[in-house]
Amino acid sequence: MISFHRARVTDVEEIKKLLFETWTKTYADIYTPEAIEVITSEWHSIELLSKQIQDGDNYFGISKEEDKIIAMCNAQITHDGTIINIQRLHVLPSYQRQGIGSHLMREAIKAFPGAVGVNLEVERRNRQAYTFYRKHGFKEVGEKVFDVEGIRIPCAIMEKAI
Repeated sequence: MISFHRARVTDVEEIKKLLFETWTKTYADIYTPEAIEVITSEWHSIELLSKQIQDGDNYFGISKEEDKIIAMCNAQITHDGTIINIQRLHVLPSYQRQGIGSHLMREAIKAFPGAVGVNLEVERRNRQAYTFYRKHGFKEVGEKVFDVEGIRIPCAIMEKAI
């Protein structure tokens, strides 16, 4: 049975493993294994994940099957409380297309009842994620390139009103 919970600091190690696994499977044809290691080490450090789980302006949800974390979503509200930024939404490949990501995203949005919009960045070559967000009403409004130790990550900026 699949369950949904708020993450706890004690979940961080398993969340980090989930993020590395989903990144490796999603981007193996785009980035070298070394690049994936560099990116995930910076973006998914134990310290950063722990801080985000404990931050009151951040929603950090997980989905479990039995005791295994199979998906996660974290989002942060802007200081004025109007815009939610979905920072990560990752579902293990064998659990995709079952509504788990959609459920986690809805929970993240519900966590900030005063918000009027949601935005996110999605890697341009991740067509599956891009299509997922379009299906959920997001529109592309711009682009951004992240640079992680010389590795360029081109992203589409997407948003929607809620």
